[in-house]
Amino acid sequence: MGAEKKGSKHKKVYIDKVLKLLDTYQKVLIVSSNNISSKQIQIIRKALLKKAVVLMGKNSLIRRACKMYAEKNPKVNELIPLIKQNIGLVFTNEDPREIREIIVANKINAPAKAGTIAPNDVIVPKGDTGLEPTQTTFLQALDIQTRIAKRQIEILYDVKLVSEGEKVGSSEATLLSKLGIKPFVYGMKLVQVYDNGSVYGPQVLDITDEMLKKNVLEELGCISGISLELGFPTQVSLPYSFMNNFRNILAISLETGYEIKEAESIRELLENPEALKELMEKQNEEEKDEKEEEKEEEPEPESESESDDDMFGGGLFD
Repeated sequence: MGAEKKGSKHKKVYIDKVLKLLDTYQKVLIVSSNNISSKQIQIIRKALLKKAVVLMGKNSLIRRACKMYAEKNPKVNELIPLIKQNIGLVFTNEDPREIREIIVANKINAPAKAGTIAPNDVIVPKGDTGLEPTQTTFLQALDIQTRIAKRQIEILYDVKLVSEGEKVGSSEATLLSKLGIKPFVYGMKLVQVYDNGSVYGPQVLDITDEMLKKNVLEELGCISGISLELGFPTQVSLPYSFMNNFRNILAISLETGYEIKEAESIRELLENPEALKELMEKQNEEEKDEKEEEKEEEPEPESESESDDDMFGGGLFD
């Protein structure tokens, strides 16, 4: 009876913690925590100190807390379906991009354990292994070609020991352990982002302000083109309509001799070819100067003697 009351007390404390986090933070990053150790979680918590709070625990308790909080803020209902499988929640009010970068940066190399699914190909490189000649039979059983050199086993060729998606066998895991190879890299992976009622995938965080600006300008250009073609005026097409009409008025003025103030400078240039030629030459020189300035601003590539030679003792293609 006492243990049951103690368990209920712990559940209440945990639910109260979740409710407080939901009340404090507007954004929640849902991260996959497969193959993540408690030590790695502590490292990530430390890295996110004062920027975010990492919450791990039973999904059932988190969902219960979210349902309770949804009575106060219905937007949280969007978060509930995301709480499934082996996940963690990262609460923050900072830019999700910055938080994601910190999370992704904190990865660790891990050994291959028998029975785990390989997240990537595992290649055993050729060369000395440091193993005694008595281990030759073990390596041959794995179809790895070897020879004895300097009283130790040498692998003759690179060997793909495990392919991505395959289950790691006990022999493969043992060999990798003997060779001191930790082939897998594990870390939290961003799955979804909850932002004050809105839910979106991690790919949205890769969209920059420059990309948005470019897309908006392209769409506005399409709209103005359609408007001009149909003769249907819109806010984005009006500047082009005014400019085109003004050009028509200038052309009519120059052709008919009907004088308007805006056409005087153009008429003077047309009547004085030398002045027109000087103006065109001046514009060409200005454009040339601008291109040269842009070229000068570009950083010059390092010479081989200052970069590659210093690092590798010779040129890249020597």
